[in-house]
Amino acid sequence: MKELEQILQLWETATAGGESAILATVVKTQGSSYRLPGARMLLTKLGQYAGSISGGCLEADLLKKAWWLTENGPAIRRYDTTSEGEIASDAFGLGCNGIVHVLLERVDSGSEVLKLLREVRTHRQLATIAHVVHPVGQAGEKLILGLQPHAADSRLPQFMEGREVFVETLAPAVRLLVFGAGQDAVPLVGLAKYLGWQVFVFDGRSHYARREKFPEADAVIVWSKGTPPNVDHWTAAVVMTHSYNQDLEVLRELAPLPLRYLGLLGPHKRTAQLLIDAGLNNAPQAGIYSPTGLDIGADGPHQVALAILAEIQASLNGREGGALRKRTGSIHSAA
Repeated sequence: MKELEQILQLWETATAGGESAILATVVKTQGSSYRLPGARMLLTKLGQYAGSISGGCLEADLLKKAWWLTENGPAIRRYDTTSEGEIASDAFGLGCNGIVHVLLERVDSGSEVLKLLREVRTHRQLATIAHVVHPVGQAGEKLILGLQPHAADSRLPQFMEGREVFVETLAPAVRLLVFGAGQDAVPLVGLAKYLGWQVFVFDGRSHYARREKFPEADAVIVWSKGTPPNVDHWTAAVVMTHSYNQDLEVLRELAPLPLRYLGLLGPHKRTAQLLIDAGLNNAPQAGIYSPTGLDIGADGPHQVALAILAEIQASLNGREGGALRKRTGSIHSAA
């Protein structure tokens, strides 16, 4: 997520200058809430902040009170905006009608949590942290399991005994591989980087794959057949070279890889022929999306980029990309 990148940047800048900072982490929610447990915000003594724990409602309160709330160590700040709660909704402008528990802890350059967040992004591995939510006197106590799934560590059950604990799994940023360096790829790359994704641009034509054309991309690569890209569990790809022959070569390279999403730009008929020519027409194509993108009536490169990234986000979260007003149950539920 983009905000984690911003939090890490502010942390490194602040601590390099000897400035104090507080890390706020949502560790529990009840009822409706804007953010889920795991949402974070970093604020400095000078009033700078990055990230968010709400839709902008609670941040101002923490900017005023976080320092005295943590004078004696980590603390959990509880915001109750239900009709029976102690906080009137008009006091913070909240409209969620829920309860949010926020862990506040002062951090310096040695913060284990922020170091782990940086390692997850760098090494692209899962990591797990268990935070004590109750008893409140143990706020700030945590078990950091490192770059591995928590299920593989036997220390967790013992740590959780007699406590209410929030266990969070940290995951790397989405990695997007864009095959095709035409003009319509420029807004796709820019919008993906705005979301905080890693973005790599590939094209077999060196006069297309130019670094100055994609200054925000993590890399711009002149691609050649037989050099498959680096793919992991958080990788999606979009093929949009506008060259049938290059699309065919790319599709043959990408189809065997464990991509979470593989989108092909172009109409159904073109994709059907590509699959036949690539020898993939008889293989399961559950992970291939073509035409790539959600049906939002997109016209032009910027709108098409929005449609593509929205479908990738939905796919990664196991969603169909429908309208929220038609959804039953919680909008945050996994299914």
